[in-house]
Parts: sequence; structure tokens; C-alpha cells
Amino acid sequence: MPGITARIIDVTLYTAGARVRRVATVEARLTRVRIDGLPRAVIDDTLRVEVVGPSVATSLAAGRDAPAASTAAAETPATVRAAERALALAETEQSRLEGALGSLAQAPVIGEPPSDDEEPAAWEAVLAARRALVTARAEREVVLREQLIAAKQRVVDARRVLAAEQDRVARATGDRAPKLHELRTYVDVELEPAPGAEGTIELIIEYLVSAARWVPSYVARLDGDQATVEVRALVAQAAGEDWTGVTLVLSTAEPTRFATLPELPAQKIGRRQDEPAKKGFRPAPVGAGALYADYDRARPPHKPSAPVEMRTQVWDDDSSRAKDAFQTPPHGHIMSAPAAAAPKPDINAFAPEPQAKKARSFLARGAGGAPPPGGPQPVRSSAPRDDGAMGGAPASEMAPAASTARLDYGNLRMAPPSSPQRGQLIPTPDGFGDPAGAAEVDAAVARVAALPLPPGCRAAWSHTYDYAFTADGRVDIAADGAWHSLAVTALATTAKLRHVATPREQQDVFRIATLANPFAGPLLPGPIDIYDQGRFLLTSDLELTAPGATVEVGLGVDAAVKIARNTEFQEEVTGVLRGGLRLHHSITVEVENLSPRAIELEVRERVPVTRDGEDEIEVTLGRVEPAWDRFLPDPDLPRQAKLRGGYRWRITVPPAKKQTLRAGYEIKIAGKHELVGGNRRES
Repeated sequence: MPGITARIIDVTLYTAGARVRRVATVEARLTRVRIDGLPRAVIDDTLRVEVVGPSVATSLAAGRDAPAASTAAAETPATVRAAERALALAETEQSRLEGALGSLAQAPVIGEPPSDDEEPAAWEAVLAARRALVTARAEREVVLREQLIAAKQRVVDARRVLAAEQDRVARATGDRAPKLHELRTYVDVELEPAPGAEGTIELIIEYLVSAARWVPSYVARLDGDQATVEVRALVAQAAGEDWTGVTLVLSTAEPTRFATLPELPAQKIGRRQDEPAKKGFRPAPVGAGALYADYDRARPPHKPSAPVEMRTQVWDDDSSRAKDAFQTPPHGHIMSAPAAAAPKPDINAFAPEPQAKKARSFLARGAGGAPPPGGPQPVRSSAPRDDGAMGGAPASEMAPAASTARLDYGNLRMAPPSSPQRGQLIPTPDGFGDPAGAAEVDAAVARVAALPLPPGCRAAWSHTYDYAFTADGRVDIAADGAWHSLAVTALATTAKLRHVATPREQQDVFRIATLANPFAGPLLPGPIDIYDQGRFLLTSDLELTAPGATVEVGLGVDAAVKIARNTEFQEEVTGVLRGGLRLHHSITVEVENLSPRAIELEVRERVPVTRDGEDEIEVTLGRVEPAWDRFLPDPDLPRQAKLRGGYRWRITVPPAKKQTLRAGYEIKIAGKHELVGGNRRES
């Protein structure tokens, strides 16, 4: 059965796997459509179909089929064949030259002696002839050796070209025409058009593939107090189809993860009241057949029409290939599928929905459903066959094979409502086996999963809630199993720059940017490239940031801000009996702003503290200019929980200006004691 091709319109990419949507336009009067050209990596159980137009989808089945001989791709690409042919010619030429050199080396210089009846030649003539022969052989050997060197180089070059072509083919996209022995996925959709349907309808096919993943990265472009945050993504996929000109959605969800919804207990506020009497209650129908009562009532009676030519698949017993055949069913007869194939719906059935501009039908393939109550039932053919096939076999002979097929729950689907087997799970025709294709899909999934992450990228984060980022434009992603960097979206936000220095530890001033998350979703952990007025600064790490929250990004050392710290120490004897010591410490910090704009600077200092219960040591703060405040540790950073005695200045330094910070403290101890490490606490 010839099929049509559906183009890819959008892709939803998950942390592992992707959901692909294709669309095809067909005539509204068709009752059966085959969509082929789908990759082998399609997960059959995730297939969905949506109909836009005056028609209803009643059945959906997927299978595998080999390409026609006229459209199949060559086993070896033409470039590889040309490289192999060039290598064979080069090796043949090398062998010929080596053989010629061997024959030349074995050629004698002195021939057979003359017979007794022949007069010997003059010695001068013999010597001249031998010299000429030796000279000719030496010249020939030089030529052959030069040609052999060139031939060996051509062999090396040909092998290099062949290896490069084979590597290029191995790294090329998986979206290519299948070879004669390779299978591709097709989807058969049974349709019921509305009465008098004209024009065209749209079929939207949706399915999942596993060989795809993505990780986030970011770019922040600073310009004063304004900034732009760009969300980027590294995407890799080897699903066997190129995503060209598609709308890309990056989701943080895990579609294959099982989760149960919590059960919330009902709570009522107020005085207890009696439950209202239920009106119009009908008991649930008994039996699967009662579920189709409304469907049968909505179908108006119809008159038999002219025979319609339907195309089915006839399987040859001597071959695993399917043959196409045309059969003309009688009026009102429902065609039965051969062997384990699914029965076809009534060709004269039509949708009960009223005519409208657009009618949508979303039919899920029930491959994972449970068998009907009472256990699996044998599959019976609606039209007995007279040959020796399964369809004409007695019920006792047919039951074991049918029961075996009915136990394969992964390849079962619900029969269409127009089938006499409706309400039952029937086997899905899936073509013939393709172990090589399944192994190829598994290898592609493993190759994508084993890709090393780029520096700074992380593929795991907290799944507090899931969110999806939609790319601003259409993107192209080749199915080559390699990382591709994509620009997803960008939004403007505010940036607050500040400087932090700890001159006690290091004579550098660090610049920090506080950015607000401008997106409605979270910023996932990953690397972020920082640019300041178009100049690249550095690459930092971004932690998980909730919507509306802020994130601090370090911008490195600001060379335009200089800081210097000087200290003074003085020791004084105190007390009436001069039995005490007073240790004076003074700190002076000089800050110079060489940049053309004012800066907000935070200078952190620390003053010694005593242990709890210590009464022989006393620390007193002296004069501080300008005033500072206590520097308390961040409660989110448990490593700083034991920090004590911290202080900080918060000042604004104008451009091209200097500012001096001063502070002092005193330590009082007994004259007979000395501080551990020396009385001078500053250096």
C-alpha cells in the first residue's frame, strides 16, 4: 500500500527522549491512510493521531516494512565505493611495480656461452654489450623505484581518503533513505468521514523517541544597570530523522517517570448536613458491548453503495515480505484481516459527528491496556476461509495460537467500534521481525546517553516542578548524535553591580552582579558566559534559581579599583601596679576608584573575639570611620555558621576618587600573660 509523507512541525525535547509531531494533508473522503517514512526508533505504544476536519479516526496501527527496490539506498555510499576503487587501483599498481623490480633483479647480465660451432665474438664487443646492459638495467631500476615510491604514497593517501569517507558516513545524520534490508516504521489510520465530506483534512501524528537529550547553558550581557539573559541549550539526538525548521520546546519533565497524584481528603466547614438525593443516576453498563450503545444510536442507517476498492496486505507463506493486493468486498461485508492482523472497519461507516468546520479527534493506541474481564478470548475471523490458513481452522485448533497472541500485551490494541470484535484487545500487525534495526536503535540510545557533558553543564536538577522553554524561532537539528548549541530565548532584566573586598586576606576587589530571573520558569543549573559591554569576562556556574528570584554571579577581579590595608600596633602597660597590658591595634584601608563610574563597595573586616566564659581577656572596639555594621553569616551557607567578629563597611566611591577607612580595637590582658601566636594580631 503506497503511503504519504508527513512533515515534522514541532518537537518537545525532554531530559531523555523527545515527542515529535508530524502533519499530513489528505482528502477528506479517504477511509484508510498510510503514513510511512517514520524512523525505526518510534516507540509504538506512544503513537497518537489527531484529525482536523470532517472525519474521525477509528483505528491506529504501526508496523515495519522494507523499502521498494527502486527507492532503496545503496548498501555502500558512492563516495566510499569510489575511495575503495581508488585504493584497489593504487595497491594493484604498487604490486605491479614490486613485481617488475623483482623480475629485473633476477635478469642475468651474462648470458649462455656460445656453442662450439659458433665463432666467439670479439672481447671488446662483449664488454661493450655487457656495459650497455648493466647501464640500461640500472636506469630501469631507478625509474621503477621512483615509481614505486610514488605508488606507495598513493596507497597511503587512498587509505587516508577511504578512512575519512567511512568516518564521515559513520558521523553523518541518520536521516537517510533506508537500505533494502532495513525496515522503517509506517502508521495505518482508519478514518470515518462525515456524510458528504469534501476537501481535505489534516492528520497530526505524535510519537516518542528515546535517542535525544539536552542540557542548559546561559549567556548574560551586562550594560550598566541593565542586562540581557539568554537561555541556550546543547541538544543531541540520533532518532533517525532530521528536525528541520521545527518549533522546539525544551521541557524539564521526565515523560517516562511514573508518578501518582496525591489523594486530598475532603474537608467541609459548617454544620453537618445530609447528602442530597442523587437524581438521574444510572448504573454503570455491564459488559463491553453496552459501552457502544450511544455510538450505535448516533449512527444513522445508510444504504449500501457501490463496491469500494480496498487495498489490504496478503502475506505469502514462502516469503516474509508483504504483497499488495486489491480486493473488492461485497455490499455490507466487513473484511477480515489475514492471520494475526487486525480486522478492517466497515468501509461504508461514517462519523456520527455533525458537519462542522473543524472536528478534532484524539485517539490513543491502547497497547498497554489490560485484557477484558474473564480472561483472554480467542480471536475469531469474521469471514471463514476455505484454505488451510488460520482463518479456516477449527476453533479448537485456532484457540491456542490466538491465546498466545492475546498474552502479548505489548502488541495488543482495542478493536475499532465498527469491528465485530469491538470491546476486545486484538493483536497488532507489526510486519516481520527486525532484530538488526532494534539493535541499531539501542546503540543510538546508548551513544546519546554516553555523550560526555560539555564543561560546566549538568544534566540533573531538582524536579520540584516542571517547566518548558519554547524557542523563539525555528531550529534545525541533525540526527548525528553530536552536541548542537542552540539559542532558545532571551529577556531583558535588571543588573545590580557591587564590589566586595577582604583586604585582610587578599589585596583584590571582586565585582559581583546580582541578576533577577526574568523568565516565568526556573533557571536550571549550568554554565553562564558573562559579557560586559560586548567584552567577554569569564564563565561562571549558575545554580537553580526560581522564578522571580535573584542570582549572584561573580565577575572576577576589577582592576580599576585599588585597595591597600595598613596596620599599627602599640603595647602599653596599665594598672596601678603596672600589672596589665593594653594592646592597641589600628587599621587603615585606602580605596581608589579608577573607573569612570561610581561603585558600591563592601569592605569586610574581622575583630578578634574571646571564648565563651573567658574573663582574663577583654576586647574593646575603638574609633571607626566611617561607621560599619556587623557582618552576619548567611544562614543558607552552613560552612560560615561559626563566623564571629565580622564587620563590614558599605560605601560609595565616586569615579576617580580615593576614600580612607579607619578602625581600631584594644585587647586587655594580664601583664604576666601573652596571647597565643603573639600580642600583635595584625600584620
